[in-house]
Amino acid sequence: EPDEEGINGCVITKTLPSEAASVLDKGVRKMTPRIMTWGQYAEAAVNYFQIGVARLSSGKLCTAPRPYQPDYTRCADYFLMHAGGYAILRGIQKGLRLPAEQMLPSFASLRDFGNTSSASTWYTWSYIESTNGVRKGQTVLQVGVGGGMKSGVAYWRALRDVRDIHPCWAHLGGKALTEADLPRPISNTYKSIFDLPSTRTAAEQQQVIQTANA
Repeated sequence: EPDEEGINGCVITKTLPSEAASVLDKGVRKMTPRIMTWGQYAEAAVNYFQIGVARLSSGKLCTAPRPYQPDYTRCADYFLMHAGGYAILRGIQKGLRLPAEQMLPSFASLRDFGNTSSASTWYTWSYIESTNGVRKGQTVLQVGVGGGMKSGVAYWRALRDVRDIHPCWAHLGGKALTEADLPRPISNTYKSIFDLPSTRTAAEQQQVIQTANA
């Protein structure tokens, strides 16, 4: 939008983390039907049927369940998420309901190399290869975001075992980080003033804002 002199430019607001997390979440959801297991297809079909019955019967026969969301840990073995910041990664984590251990490689990249845009996913991949390693047949879900708020999602399957310590992670000596090594906790029970407002009730969020501004 234009500034006070009428010159157009880019505006970065506090909604950027939530918007980026939303775009990444949408990109993953678009890929989801292609990576679900047969068991998850069956679960989704049952969920769709229950929703239909609940609507047709106006809730008399059964209560409409929440829209189906698969357990992504059954879809992929490793996750490479765009490390654009703590709030962005936390938003992705909550949106996809990923456990802390699956998000730790992405947070490790953020800790040691900061926001390197979509290149952060390759740092995350090299972290996994340098610590846990990737075995033949395991799958990797890679998610990045770019300008205009566009996301890119790739799904990889290892054709061989890979366990190489990359130069950028040589300082770890092949040892994986733990949540205690990170500057801030990433467990799903943890709440921060930088979390998305949607993770709290209105009263909780107002209290956080008042505390932060005190």
